[in-house]
Amino acid sequence: MEAVGAPIDENLRFFIAECREMIDDVEPRLIELEQYSSETGEVDEETVNLIFRLFHSIKGSAGFLGLETIVDVTHNAETLLDLFRSGRSKLSARHTDVLCRTCDMVLALLDQVETTGGDSGMESQAGEVTRNLVEMIAREEKGGEASERGAVRAADPEEDGDGGGRPETAEVIEEALELTLTPEMVQRFIEESDEQLERVEQALLALEKSPDKIEGLEEAFRSLHSFKGNCGFMGQADLERLSHGAENVLGAIKDGRLEAGKKNIPTLLYMVDVLRGAIAEISNQGPGQVENLPMLCDMLNDMAPAPVQEPKAVRAEIKEPEALWLLREEEPEPSPAAEKESVAKTKTAPMMKSRSVFRQDIRVDLTKLDQLINLVGELVIAESMVTRNPDLAGLEMENFDKATNHLDKIVRDLQDVALSVRMIPVAGIFRKMIRLVYDLSARASKKVNLTLLGEDTEIDKTVAELIADPLVHLVRNSVDHAIETPDERLAAGKPETGQITLEARHEGGEVWISIKDDGRGLNREKILARGIERGLVPGDGQGMSDAEVYDLIFQPGFSTAEQVTDVSGRGVGMDVVKKNVEKIKGHVDVTTQPGLGTVLLLRIPLTLAIMEGMLVRVGSNQYTIPLLSIRESIRVDQRTVIRTMDGQELIKVREEILPVMRLHDLHKIKPDFEQLHEGLLVIVENRADAVALFVDEILGEQQAVIKGLSNYIGSVKGVTGCTILGDGQISLILDCGGLIKKAMAQGRSATVH
Repeated sequence: MEAVGAPIDENLRFFIAECREMIDDVEPRLIELEQYSSETGEVDEETVNLIFRLFHSIKGSAGFLGLETIVDVTHNAETLLDLFRSGRSKLSARHTDVLCRTCDMVLALLDQVETTGGDSGMESQAGEVTRNLVEMIAREEKGGEASERGAVRAADPEEDGDGGGRPETAEVIEEALELTLTPEMVQRFIEESDEQLERVEQALLALEKSPDKIEGLEEAFRSLHSFKGNCGFMGQADLERLSHGAENVLGAIKDGRLEAGKKNIPTLLYMVDVLRGAIAEISNQGPGQVENLPMLCDMLNDMAPAPVQEPKAVRAEIKEPEALWLLREEEPEPSPAAEKESVAKTKTAPMMKSRSVFRQDIRVDLTKLDQLINLVGELVIAESMVTRNPDLAGLEMENFDKATNHLDKIVRDLQDVALSVRMIPVAGIFRKMIRLVYDLSARASKKVNLTLLGEDTEIDKTVAELIADPLVHLVRNSVDHAIETPDERLAAGKPETGQITLEARHEGGEVWISIKDDGRGLNREKILARGIERGLVPGDGQGMSDAEVYDLIFQPGFSTAEQVTDVSGRGVGMDVVKKNVEKIKGHVDVTTQPGLGTVLLLRIPLTLAIMEGMLVRVGSNQYTIPLLSIRESIRVDQRTVIRTMDGQELIKVREEILPVMRLHDLHKIKPDFEQLHEGLLVIVENRADAVALFVDEILGEQQAVIKGLSNYIGSVKGVTGCTILGDGQISLILDCGGLIKKAMAQGRSATVH
């Protein structure tokens, strides 16, 4: 075993990443499988086949990498699943629980592999999970007789088909129903296949230059084995069969049964090109079939001699197979010149053919995408510096205006494309909640059904990572606090199974994620009493709106729970939710109906990089207001201005009374105008509230590249960041939500006094 902290090789990193993705896919499908089984009394064959194949894929890759503990666990898991697939057993909650714990064990083993390079050291924990699986297999077997195949792994290391015969698990897979493949799965298969075949090709080319150095063969063999397993998983029978034959040839070379001669390496390179061409065909929505497959397989079979028991010195005398004659037009015994020409044709022609197929995909490192986004942001600033250069003020240049309009269009298109490549569907985050709800509801003895809507809604990857923890907190609170026990729900006239709906949708330039439950709802009086008790509410709080009262639950340490559980009740979750959401310039809204349920709405930006803004001027300072927050801008009629006794200014706009906020008073600057009717009011809104901002002038719309404020500046009231203008000046980006909250607080203070 490698030392703790030692770097692991690239193959292990790929294996760990792929397995974690597979487990993320397995867990929600297990819960869905149990729900379907409990509702219909049957097992969804398509889902159980998919789960089976995922476990089988993990087992196959782990076996090749020598991770025996993972192999033991996953082997028994797929054996148990085979009982459901064959109809010999019915799925129940206890089966799902054991399989979910199996997933947890695999994840723990992957962490061990990532840390140490191997899965040793957790044999006792893994052994307990394996024993649970074996015992369950034994109980489920007809006649009470445990399946030898399920309880004990075969001693033959070639069980999965690396030897001559077809494995039992492979036969099971062939009997399975056709797998429903998502576009994401196909895309991942194509990307991984490219990388695997590239590694095989590079190893073969190196071996061709130095036939005595076969160190790179191990990596080529491993990559080809993984490729074969992926092809089997994806139902690509032609590619699986051809790669299996090539794998046998590589194994013969690796074992010393076949020399890496000038005849064998070109043939293997040709096979790699055939495989690569089929993958390119799949990339273009083709079937990925291999022409002349029987002939190619026969060629590979003729090349790879069967393993024999003679010593290595005798095996070295075996004649090289003459498989390349099948590719030549000359007679079986050509001249040396003809042979050289033929080998050249074999090496180049297929490669040229495969390169002519255009691919539609490429894998890009996330760091490079971040750099691209940053450069696009700088390009937006540079374009603004050119088009809004003060040296051009007052000049009429028709051709220059046309050029800048064209530049503006290109920059905007480039921005849209650059941002789109970072967008990912929220399905990955949403589906993790299925396991969370399953575990929490079982622990709390509650029945909860989780519904996911809008899983294909896309969001920036960075934003998605930052909202994952807030979603976990909110869903956990919904299960633990909001949803009642079955007895309580029946007594209240509700179904005993509670409902939680997780939904995502686009609204303008934002993504709205709502967590809705049909539980007991929030208790206004209880929250208000606890707020008064903790000194968070001025006076008796009777003048507070419902939204302000419910906002108290996001205060640090605030909780109305009568007792603390291992799930929640300490008041350390909701404040983290609000901080994380506000960190990405988002908002959390709460609406509730006592006895009917609660809706928590996360309003978050599509991206953190660039926004559309309205540029306004107050004195010599310029501010940027997010365009999505602006309702309208108006000139003031002095007759509509209302002034309270303490000096608070209000404006009446179509029967609505709005507070007025003077930016020059807030930031202590000198404006051009002091009277409201001399300047302009920009009405901004957040949720159901609005405020009128008094400014001197509106300068126009522009794209704003969001920059954070320097640490030494600290927090500025009503400001969320800054942007660089075309003339090089800094424009503060206003936080409309914060300004409205401040105006509302001033209004309450005026009412109290």
